[in-house]
Amino acid sequence: MYKLKKSKVVFYPATHTYVTPDGRMLDGITGMISRQLFPSKYDGVDEETMRNAAERGSFIHSVCELVDSLNIEHESPEAMGYKELKDTYGLRHEESEYLVSDNVHFASCIDKVYRDGESIFTLADIKTTYKLDKEYVRWQLSIYAYLFERQNPGAKVLHLYAIWLRGERHELVEVERIPDDVVVSLMEHEVSGEQFTNPYAPSVTDTSLPEKYAAMEDAIAEIDRQYKYWSEKKKELADGVKFEMQNAGVSKWVGDRVSFTRKEDSEREDFDKKRFAADHPDLYKAYLIKTKVSGSVILKVK
Repeated sequence: MYKLKKSKVVFYPATHTYVTPDGRMLDGITGMISRQLFPSKYDGVDEETMRNAAERGSFIHSVCELVDSLNIEHESPEAMGYKELKDTYGLRHEESEYLVSDNVHFASCIDKVYRDGESIFTLADIKTTYKLDKEYVRWQLSIYAYLFERQNPGAKVLHLYAIWLRGERHELVEVERIPDDVVVSLMEHEVSGEQFTNPYAPSVTDTSLPEKYAAMEDAIAEIDRQYKYWSEKKKELADGVKFEMQNAGVSKWVGDRVSFTRKEDSEREDFDKKRFAADHPDLYKAYLIKTKVSGSVILKVK
């Protein structure tokens, strides 16, 4: 049975640092991914939200480790969901927080390593975010796979999985591995301080909702619902007040905080631009002027 090699690099959780036997500090993978590939991923997310998410993620990682190491059925929905995924897909746990490194520049810990055969393995990363960012996980696990096979000559990575645990929801999502030469190019750019060009970056016409807004979808939908509800209530109120003011023969009511002013029915004269343009097209064009119109956003709730 193929035995995985243990890296001599030491990880210090308190400071989240990786140190070689001769005292050199190595960079983590997630920092490189953030700088080179997803620099705006957490823009607009406040520190407290980030801290709470990190604490929640650490807790879920811990209870999943109880499932793997002690076969304990923790009462949390994420732990139960994780165990169900393991049983359903036949995941044979080999290692947790398995440290891989090139021993020169980078090091990182892989959440889960599962054995598929004599020297064949599956790598997985646990995600607890509101919405699973598959492209981020794809890069993360592809880099892990490259370092894993480099650290363990003869071993092969068969699958890359994102394990998404969010309350009662739990999914095992396979992501496609990025070729090693692309991964190496990314790492070389990071080491040299150059910006890497992501060959898989979405086009500027991509219409996917950014993650920070995707995390707010329910709140946005509720705001829209409340706006429509109170707009209708305001109209009902105004119509009722208008009717009563007409019956009372008054044009103004004034209170301590609000007032109502009734406008009499009237007629207005409008210029028929469409007809004028048809009858006098040259003259119409001569008087046309361009004015700037501010752009806007249309919100549509499904």
